[in-house]
Amino acid sequence: MRVFKKYIPKQIAKYVVSFFKGQFVLEGSGVFEFDCGRVLATVKMDTKSLKICKEINECAGEYALRLNVVHY
Repeated sequence: MRVFKKYIPKQIAKYVVSFFKGQFVLEGSGVFEFDCGRVLATVKMDTKSLKICKEINECAGEYALRLNVVHY
């Protein structure tokens, strides 16, 4: 489990896509779980945490698209 001291969505998304399943801690916001390269949103999350999940998942989607591109 990695601890992120600053909220940098692109850096966290790279971690999520790389490890595919696990947990990470964002200081000041709490523990987040991810599976299949996406951050999971739970019912107990507040609106700030849900916004964080959405932003990270958007960045993770961009990284996933880059990985599937074939270069000639």
